[in-house]
Amino acid sequence: MKIIFAGGGTGGHLMVGLSTAEEIRSRYHEAEIVFFGSDKKFERRCVEQKGFQYRQVRSKKWGKSAKQILRCIGSTFLGIYDSLFLVKNFNPDMVVGLGGYASVAPVIAAKLLGIPSIVLEQNVIPGKANRFLSRWVDEVYCHWRGSLKWLHQAKVVRITGTPVRKDILLSTKMRAVEKFGLSASKKTLLITGGSQGAQAINETFLRCLPMLEVLQNELQIIHCTGEYGYDSAKAAYKKTKMDAFVCSYLDDMGAAFRMADIVLCRAGATTIAEITAIGIPAILIPYPYAADNHQYWNAMEVVSNGGGYLLQQLDLTPEKIMELITDILDNKEKYDRMRMFNKGMGIPNAASNVVDNMRRLIGLKGAQFALMVG
Repeated sequence: MKIIFAGGGTGGHLMVGLSTAEEIRSRYHEAEIVFFGSDKKFERRCVEQKGFQYRQVRSKKWGKSAKQILRCIGSTFLGIYDSLFLVKNFNPDMVVGLGGYASVAPVIAAKLLGIPSIVLEQNVIPGKANRFLSRWVDEVYCHWRGSLKWLHQAKVVRITGTPVRKDILLSTKMRAVEKFGLSASKKTLLITGGSQGAQAINETFLRCLPMLEVLQNELQIIHCTGEYGYDSAKAAYKKTKMDAFVCSYLDDMGAAFRMADIVLCRAGATTIAEITAIGIPAILIPYPYAADNHQYWNAMEVVSNGGGYLLQQLDLTPEKIMELITDILDNKEKYDRMRMFNKGMGIPNAASNVVDNMRRLIGLKGAQFALMVG
C-alpha cells in the first residue's frame, strides 16, 4: 500500500494524518507513506520523528486582502505543478487530504491523475480547504453529524470519527506518574493551548496560581505553554507552592491525557477527539479568531452533551477559572457524570474506521479500473 497524506498549517491537521498513518503501518508493515505539507519546520519535525517521509509543496494561506488572495491562488497553481510531478513519481494508491491550505494542490493533482482521494474533516464546521475539495474527492470522512449540511457537494460522506494517536489510547497512568514526577494520589489539571500554545490562557492562568494554592494538597498541574509562553510560566511556577510540570511542547500527550482529571484547553477538533476518546471533563476556551468561529461550535458539541464547560475568551478571568475548577472537583457525582458523558462522545476506534474505508475504496477503484481495462 502506498499513501500520500497532504495538509497542514496547524498541528491538528497533522496529528490526524499521523494517527491514520500509524494505523496503516501497524496493519501493513511494508506500506510506503509520504506526507506533503507546508514550509513549517514543526510539521517536518513531527512527521520525520515518526519515521515517515516529508515533502514540502508550495502553498500560501488564504487571506482577506486582494494581494493575499492572489498570492494564495498563484502559490496553489505552482503547488499543483509540484504535486503532479511528485504524485505521479510516487504513484500512490490514494491521496488523503487532511485540511489546511497545504492539502489543496496534492488532492487536485490526484484528481487530475485519476488517483483515488479522500479528505478527513475533524471540525463541526469544515474548513475552507475541505469544503472546496469535498466536490473533487471520492469520499469525505468526518467526526460530527453536524458537518453534513456543510458537505452537500460531496459524493459520499461517512461518519468515521477523528483518528487519535495510539499513544493517547494506550498510555497508562502509572507510566505518566513516572514521566512527570507527580503524585499518583492527587487530582491533575492539564492546561494546553494546542500545538501553538495559547497566550491568553497562559497569562490568565498564571494569575490564578495564588488562588489555587489552597488546593495544593489535592491538585497538581501539567502546563504545556507553547513556545512563546514557556519562560514566563516557568518563572511563575517557581514562586508557587503548587506541584507542577511545565513544558513548551510535549511529544507524549498520551501520558498527559492519562494523568489528567480536568483539562483546560482550546476547542480544536483534534484535542476534543482526544479528550473524548478517554473521557476527561473539560473547560473549553474557543480561539475567538478561528475561521467561521469553528472552535466555538466544536465546544458546543461537548457542552451540549454534558461533557464540559464553555468559557469564552472575553469572560476569561482567574476568578472564573477558579470557580469552574472547584465546581468540578467539589462535586464527585457531577464529575463522574461529566466523565461518562464526555467519553460517550468519543470514537476511539476512528483510525480503524478510516483505514477500513480507505482499503475498501482502494479495492473498489482497483476493481473498476480492471473492469475498464478488461
